[in-house]
Amino acid sequence: MDYDLFDTETALRLLLSSAEAIEDRDLKRADELLQKILILADQRTYCSRDQSRVVKYFADALVRRAYGLHPASSYFTFPVDPAPYYHYNSYHINGVIKKVIDDALMEKNASNGNRRLHLIDFSIPYYNNYFEGSVLRTLPTFSGDPLPVRVSYILPPFLKKYVEFFSQMEFLTKDAMELNVKLEDELKVVYANSLAEVDEYKLDFKTRREDEMVVVYYKFKLHKLVRDAKAMERELVRLKEINPTIVIMLDFYSNHSDSNFLTCFKDSFQYSSNTCICWEESKNDFYGNEYWWKCNRDPWGDTDNDFGGNEYWWECNRDACEGNNLIRRHQTLSEWQRLFSMGGFSRIPFNHTKDDLSDEEKCLLLIMRHLLVNQTSLKIMGEEEECLILGY
Repeated sequence: MDYDLFDTETALRLLLSSAEAIEDRDLKRADELLQKILILADQRTYCSRDQSRVVKYFADALVRRAYGLHPASSYFTFPVDPAPYYHYNSYHINGVIKKVIDDALMEKNASNGNRRLHLIDFSIPYYNNYFEGSVLRTLPTFSGDPLPVRVSYILPPFLKKYVEFFSQMEFLTKDAMELNVKLEDELKVVYANSLAEVDEYKLDFKTRREDEMVVVYYKFKLHKLVRDAKAMERELVRLKEINPTIVIMLDFYSNHSDSNFLTCFKDSFQYSSNTCICWEESKNDFYGNEYWWKCNRDPWGDTDNDFGGNEYWWECNRDACEGNNLIRRHQTLSEWQRLFSMGGFSRIPFNHTKDDLSDEEKCLLLIMRHLLVNQTSLKIMGEEEECLILGY
């Protein structure tokens, strides 16, 4: 094998050969291969910095598997943002959510004559994030009197030292003016790892009005709970107690959770490599765009800090370990649907297609796709069983 051509395919072949040696308990052969992998990954001539991190991450996973080593923490940090396709299609995703919320509001308005919203989100955005914006951007633009809205964020405790409350209020106020909504009270921020950990009084559920519609947003959150069956059960129980009108879940469904370790390892590595390619394409397009880069700082510390800096970004990619296994596994689409069905929730039909997009939305989607040079990694795959499917 020509190791001078160290691309992702070569890295995968070496990693799989090492994994096979580990499964055969040939640790000497596995160590030899891992040493070659790490040496080549350090040579930036042969692979990008992001690809090097991914290769080292999977090599470390093999070392832990070979020698039964457990991480010092029950959490591990993934080396790249796992969902770039979300960031580039958030405008389209928000368009789908807007339609769902608008339909629900029209139904509630017809029955009650009044309407107001309580939005509960588990992820707080960078206050100047160009692509995603605040949770208010999932609301339709209202005419007439402003719609009363209150916003609550439930964030993991480690983010407490990073959140700039005043900046977040400015961010929300700006979006509220554009959408013609009226922010009721100040932004509520509660620090907990899940909804089940939050005391009801902290989010004022006891004083919920009859005409208030609650919408809960889980953005890449639930897969961090699902490994603990009891934690997920508690979350679904609390959701039923709150009885939200709509629960919006943005998360991964598995294409790399095979029960066979080698298959799972291969699929997970290929997914991560594609993620790197996608980010590298976007970096090439946006290089020099100071505004965009302020929103997407390098988590390894090669650029300046912003909104809490590199640690904030890095911590957001934390995930739970399965013993000494650092390979990511996620629920299948049917498993996610079964979980929520068992919790008493039913799926909402979209009644929304790409043809329903406004000219502005179509134009922005076209621009975003144009910004990706090759456009081979990122795509909207379609709608399936009341779910918007995106990916590679």
